[in-house]
Amino acid sequence: MNLKISVEYGSWNEKEVRFIVAECTEAVFSAIELRRNNLEICFLFTNDEEVRILNKTYRKINEPTNVLSFPAEILPKNDSYCILGSIALAFETIERESLQQKKSIQNHLKHLIIHGLLHLLRYDHIEESEAEQMEALEIAILKKLNIKNPYEENYYDNEN
Repeated sequence: MNLKISVEYGSWNEKEVRFIVAECTEAVFSAIELRRNNLEICFLFTNDEEVRILNKTYRKINEPTNVLSFPAEILPKNDSYCILGSIALAFETIERESLQQKKSIQNHLKHLIIHGLLHLLRYDHIEESEAEQMEALEIAILKKLNIKNPYEENYYDNEN
């Protein structure tokens, strides 16, 4: 698997995000038992303004968000090389949410990377049944990384 990681905003710790991306990617692909050969995923670690521009351009929503996923047009059907897609993450929004939700920024980031990767793999949460399936998978993957269920109402991460 080829993970292309671009850190374009100084508040991100490049060494840390590289480790987290590798950890989360391995956890997701292991959980869904998908072979990882010949896949490329691009990650952009940036700020609210860049994500706002992407969100406005591609989703017609003129505000930043924590994570955006851009799945490639088609999923690979064999061992041919394939770009799975791209994920963009906004530092300020993620930092603000982690403080509001009493989560460590690292654990919140892991959840969002897993969420973004599942979107690249065509999981979604538009319909309630899809949302339940996607959330259950996120919770199971996070548990393997020793992270509590982020959807619990009284979530508290002792790392904060």
